[in-house]
Amino acid sequence: MHDRPLDVMQPGRHVLAGVHIEPRYSSAAKGWRGIMLELFGGASDFTAIFENHGICVHLNGCVKMHQRFEGKVANTQMRRGNVIVSPAGAPKRFQYGDGGDILVVHIAPELFFRAAEEAGCGNPAGVELLHNFCTRDPQIEQLALQLRDEYLTEDLASRICAESLGNQLAVHLLRNYSTLAKGPQLLVNRLSARAHKRALDYIEANLANDLSIGEIASALSMSAGHFAHAFKNTTGIAPHRYVMERRIELAKSLLRETNLPVENIANLAGFSTHSHFCITFQKLAAETPSAYRRKQ
Repeated sequence: MHDRPLDVMQPGRHVLAGVHIEPRYSSAAKGWRGIMLELFGGASDFTAIFENHGICVHLNGCVKMHQRFEGKVANTQMRRGNVIVSPAGAPKRFQYGDGGDILVVHIAPELFFRAAEEAGCGNPAGVELLHNFCTRDPQIEQLALQLRDEYLTEDLASRICAESLGNQLAVHLLRNYSTLAKGPQLLVNRLSARAHKRALDYIEANLANDLSIGEIASALSMSAGHFAHAFKNTTGIAPHRYVMERRIELAKSLLRETNLPVENIANLAGFSTHSHFCITFQKLAAETPSAYRRKQ
């Protein structure tokens, strides 16, 4: 197990010049480990040092962006889907106009370090994230938008989903935006049969609780990142997706075998709101909970 803290620094930026506008919303109060989300809109011009690695995803509009980083200057028109990858540590200047929204994902350097360590590279501390200005990366865009959806979801499952997405982002950055990207292929880790069974048993026993990737991994004496990747490599499905599917199967069983109100079943299946339960149930079962019960 790792001794170094996984907490993302909040907000993790030290403004050296200019004025940094406040985010429209932030996930800081959510308690996510290793990851934080902020949404910005409006013009800004500032220079800052960041303690976290950052990913900026432009959501809409067309905004003129100027950036200075380690003596390099870049100017472009940011459009929907454009991505900026910024490593922690060095001063950066951002200057951008009004007319669009930017989603910023902060990733704790420790989460990136653990991804490198668990990938099997000889010196994970020597692996660096590389700066990339205004690229297109559909996978980063998709993961960032999923994080936004989890922020907007008032549900116990949002924590485990957010942390799993954070681990996926860290691995994607390692594979595509790091000094290791062009090195040897990363090792593919899988769970042993015993560890796989223990993970499934732990999830099954805690479906109604506020499960997190870290808690499941801790039960197996593994780090969260290692567990998330090994679980997906073993089962072909991400842990948060598996948890969600098992919760819906539990709900189906309760709908078939009891006369409990749907609101009670939602709570027993680990959903903190009736609306999110109904939306998730319909998404995975292709019908509403009430319609499923009537058919039974």
